[in-house]
Amino acid sequence: MPDESEPFVDPADRTRYELMRTKHITLPVSIPRKIRWCSYLSGLAALVWPLIVTLPDPVRESQFTGDPATTPLGAAAVVIFGVGCLALAGVGLAALAAYVRRNPDPAESDVWTLVGGEDALSGIAFITGFLGVTTGVGILASGHAGLDRVDWLIASGIDPYLVFDSVPATPTVTSAVAAVVAVTTFALSRYADR
Repeated sequence: MPDESEPFVDPADRTRYELMRTKHITLPVSIPRKIRWCSYLSGLAALVWPLIVTLPDPVRESQFTGDPATTPLGAAAVVIFGVGCLALAGVGLAALAAYVRRNPDPAESDVWTLVGGEDALSGIAFITGFLGVTTGVGILASGHAGLDRVDWLIASGIDPYLVFDSVPATPTVTSAVAAVVAVTTFALSRYADR
């Protein structure tokens, strides 16, 4: 699926890298757009803190002994892991875009390395990062469905507000890290778009 915002370019006017990328890339979207998607997913992860501080009182009273915003949670650790994957992919894709801008027609062996690198970074972002963020945020948001839903999840073996002291991933820290990554990756997408 080609990007409709880009004008048609005759294949004879494209470099070997552009042709190979178009033919073999797994996710046929421009690199700046992929980095922007990393930013959007990180922005979603920044909603962890507001989700936790707005939990209904019955859920807060039954699931937390202290301040929910400063309690290290397992699901918040999953979100931070996903955000870390998005940050890694965003920086890697921006570096790849900068390399291609400096070397618009690399050797054929380098073309395969670049295409493989872009696919690997896309997988890190849109499989691992996406799953970490959406799963973690979804689990943390489950309390908004009420105490019955939280009790049902716990009976099913999923404790949405499991305290996880070994990683200091509080909702406050998670949202702050995610906001920084969102802004940084958005800036990188603008840089890669030049």
